[in-house]
Order: sequence, then structure tokens, then C-alpha cells
Amino acid sequence: MFKLIALVLAAMSVAAWTASALAEESGHWKGKAVLVVTSQPSIKIADRKDHQLMLTEFDGIVFSEGDKPFLENARYQVGDLNDTGGMVSGGYKTFTAGDGKVFARYKVNGGDWPTFNGEWTFVGGTEKYKGISGNGKFKITWVSDTTAWDVLEGDYKIP
Repeated sequence: MFKLIALVLAAMSVAAWTASALAEESGHWKGKAVLVVTSQPSIKIADRKDHQLMLTEFDGIVFSEGDKPFLENARYQVGDLNDTGGMVSGGYKTFTAGDGKVFARYKVNGGDWPTFNGEWTFVGGTEKYKGISGNGKFKITWVSDTTAWDVLEGDYKIP
């Protein structure tokens, strides 16, 4: 009787460990995206020539590279705040996949037209991506005044 109880408890323990191990997902991700400007209101600041604040909305799609598809063909939306005076340059990225959403915060570190680079950090998610964490880098290249090519790379972990 004790052997049977011990065997059942051991089997339950292995099943619980396996389920939790399978639920966690992590990896290295590289995504390439196309973005199009959908809105770009701006405010001129009169303290010097060409100083303005811009709020730009982008919409697009991201394609993943590698063995494990992560956010493959997800809708990719960006809200960007840029102060040409240098106070702010960054915003938020939203990836919408069939199994949930992922949110990231980013900042631009440097570059010159048409290419800029920066860093991103996952700050949350819904459904499958609830509790996601990770960070990485990006490089965005403008191919016209309203279209950009964005390459994202980094690591993620989904609990």
C-alpha cells in the first residue's frame, strides 16, 4: 500500500515538473519588420530653429528568423515620441500575434539619417505572453519618409 502511494506521488511530482518545464519558453529572437507611418502630428518649439516635438504612429508586420518562431507574422505597432532638441527619443512597441500581445519599451541611442539604433525591453504581455521578460537591440533604417525597415534582436523568457 505504501509503495503504491509513493509511486502515485512520484508520478504526480514528475507530471507537475514536466508541465511547468514545458510551460516555460525562452530563447534568442531575431525579427525583421516593415513599418509605415500612419500618423505624425508635431509641435514647433520656438526656442531655436527646427526644434519640434513629434508623436509618430507606425503600423507594420514582423517576420522572425531562426529555428523557433517567436512573434512570427505578428502585427507590429510603434508609438514614438521624438524631441529634436534631444530630451526624448523613444516609445513603445506592440506586437499582436494570434496567441496574445507583447509590449516593449524602447529608446533610440544614436545614428544619423537614415539609420538609427537603440535598445528595447519587454514590459508585459497578454494571454500566452503574460509575464514575458527580455531585452535586446534594434536598428531601424528609413527607406522613404514614411517607410522603415526595423531589425530587432534579443532574448526573451515566457514563464
